[in-house]
Parts: sequence; structure tokens; C-alpha cells
Amino acid sequence: MGTIGIRAVVEAVCNEKKAAGKNLEDKIESLIEGGWLSPTQAQFLNKSRVLGNLAAHEIKPPSASTLQIALNIIENLLQTVYILPKAAESMEKK
Repeated sequence: MGTIGIRAVVEAVCNEKKAAGKNLEDKIESLIEGGWLSPTQAQFLNKSRVLGNLAAHEIKPPSASTLQIALNIIENLLQTVYILPKAAESMEKK
């Protein structure tokens, strides 16, 4: 299911950024403390995390529109953490 994959992406980013915490919710909060995310972005990630939990543990697939929103949240995460910092860095060099 797509939401399980989305949760895996969040886990991978947290692991790569060495986010501290005993669970994924704590690790997402750690990304705020590390300056990688705003509190609002973390709130969105926590909602997508809950969707992943429901899909994995209760076998409840999300609607297509909910899945699209979750994908947008993950795209925002990847943009914020990886793509935009590199783009800003290259702008500074020009």
C-alpha cells in the first residue's frame, strides 16, 4: 500500500538526518529541532505517519484523494530537506 511506502520514506529521511527519538513521532519532532522542518510540516508528516500505521496494522487503505495529499506531503519533505538546500547552495555560488 502506498501509505506504508510513504511512512518508509519518512523513516529513511529521519535515519539519514540522524533524528533522535524512540519512535517516528519523536524523530519527526527532532527534525524541527535540527532546523530541517517547520512545526507545520512536522504536523503534516505526523498525519501521514498515522495513515501508514492504519494501513500496516489495520489494513485500511486510504482514499485516492487522501493518498494524493500524503504524496504531496512527502514531496514537500524531500523538497525541503534535499532539493531546495542544494538549489540555494548553487545560487550562492553564482
